[in-house]
Amino acid sequence: MKHRIQTLLCILLTLSLLALCACRQAPPPEEPTTTAAPTATQLPGETTAAGEAFPDPVDFAAYQSVNREVYAYIRVPGTNIDYPIVQSGSSDSYYLRRTWQGKSNYRGCIFTQSVNAKEFTDPVTVVYGHNTDQGDMFSELLNYQDPAFFDAHDKFYIFLPGHILVYQVISAHTFDNRHIMNSYDFSNPQVLAEFQQMLLSPAALERNVRSGVTLDAGSEIVVLSTCAEPRSGASARYLVNGVLVNDVVTV
Repeated sequence: MKHRIQTLLCILLTLSLLALCACRQAPPPEEPTTTAAPTATQLPGETTAAGEAFPDPVDFAAYQSVNREVYAYIRVPGTNIDYPIVQSGSSDSYYLRRTWQGKSNYRGCIFTQSVNAKEFTDPVTVVYGHNTDQGDMFSELLNYQDPAFFDAHDKFYIFLPGHILVYQVISAHTFDNRHIMNSYDFSNPQVLAEFQQMLLSPAALERNVRSGVTLDAGSEIVVLSTCAEPRSGASARYLVNGVLVNDVVTV
């Protein structure tokens, strides 16, 4: 009985996440969701000295005064991806159709699941966002389908209170409908190594890969996940994968 319940919960969670791929079939328009972008214009790079402090670019107190479940912020240069990140304390599907303020909206917001640590210290963290009819949320991740864009935009940033995490984009590609965090046991070194190899050399026909990147057991990977173009199939995902290359303390 316990096994059947666990299996049912897994299926329900997978179906909830597949709803991310229904977001281009938009219901009637709603009021857009607006957020305040970080104030800093200069961001650290891969080689920024560990002792070089940057001003804290995000007013987390202001966000958390609206919703205490805002815990991070993401910026992907060259796109309009500039949003707070939330994680629900009640249900992993809570923010599929809610803004970061918790208001009902079919475009949802950017979120992680409770299986992932909020410090982004897991070997693999998956961040979800809709590919919407409005071109917001994670829609512009698909810019990475263009090899020239992929080559020119090799970083994304995640802000935490007191930290700027710098990620190098290592690959971008289509993926099937597997729920990554349910399908892989990343506590198993062999499973983790095989997943890392998949990111470095995706089997997908539609892929861009950065050469010269190596990963090991200590690598901290963030997978940005959205639904792929309709031509890729209703349940297909598009992934942009980054590895942590710097953790800069803010002041």
